[in-house]
Amino acid sequence: MNASTQAVSISAMSKISSIPVLFRSEFPAAIVDLSPWTMDEETQQQTDPNSLDFAFSFSQWHPLLNCGCVLLQIYFTEPLSERNTSFYGIEASGYGFRGEYWQFSSTSNWQFNGKLLPSGTSQQQLMDICYKLHALFGQTASLPY
Repeated sequence: MNASTQAVSISAMSKISSIPVLFRSEFPAAIVDLSPWTMDEETQQQTDPNSLDFAFSFSQWHPLLNCGCVLLQIYFTEPLSERNTSFYGIEASGYGFRGEYWQFSSTSNWQFNGKLLPSGTSQQQLMDICYKLHALFGQTASLPY
């Protein structure tokens, strides 16, 4: 679900605003979109109400990320409006004009998959961002390196 609609408390708002800062600390040229999904009914029915979704785009193709846009989705067990919600994990995907090029998930094996993967350095940067996001939401994560 669009991150812009998930700011249901001061705590949630603070954490949501930290996410672009973390991403841009590694990829300063990124332009953040807190509302990557259109607000039409059909699209909203397909989004996960238990997620914070961000799009980070670049003014041109990012050669080290091998994409022009990164979709970052942070998942929870319940909607953020619920007091007992728990952090679940993160998924990231790299997109360009021809669709999705790569995927990454912290809920499985912390591996990148796809037809055009980011460089090794960029993979490390993305995993570091995910590790910091796990810590931000109170979940420890062991990285595979």
